[in-house]
Amino acid sequence: MHRIRTATLLCVALAVLFAGSVQAAGPLTYADDRGDALDRRASMDILRVTIDKRQVNERGPKSLVFELELAAPPETETSSRLGTTYGIRTVMEGCGPFQAYLHRRGSAWFEDAFIYMGCLGRDSFRPATVTVDKNVVRWTISLNHLPDRFRTGALGRIRGFTSITEPVTGYYGTGNIQSEDGPLPIDLAATDQTWSY
Repeated sequence: MHRIRTATLLCVALAVLFAGSVQAAGPLTYADDRGDALDRRASMDILRVTIDKRQVNERGPKSLVFELELAAPPETETSSRLGTTYGIRTVMEGCGPFQAYLHRRGSAWFEDAFIYMGCLGRDSFRPATVTVDKNVVRWTISLNHLPDRFRTGALGRIRGFTSITEPVTGYYGTGNIQSEDGPLPIDLAATDQTWSY
């Protein structure tokens, strides 16, 4: 009887311990402090990050939707002498980096906006729809555009960021795709929660 009681208490303790670290079905949303960006422009200040799986089209599969809410609309190609980048970096279970980018100004080597999967080699850049709705940058990718084995899974180490980029490629600068967090971004909104989809 004592062993059963001990085992029950251990299971309850483990459930409490892991309850806050894994987010199951439904959107994951977390806030970032207003005014904490290393730039006076409100367009570089992140307020909220949301990741969701939702039905975007009338028919067909659901889509992964990434949203970066800013304190002001993002910079445009003509509103800044330096390039700017908006993005969300995550780690996809079984794959590695899973990242959404919007480059503004001078991205001669890369598309203006894309989603990147680090484990797919030549096919790492995936088709995605990127829209700007006032202060929100939104990336949408149909689950059909992911390899079968990644159409369900988990994302962890989620990092929304803004950065200033050099104007030739719109790629390197205060934050870049090549390292886990990149160099110091202008603003970073991070959570260590894992989100399952």
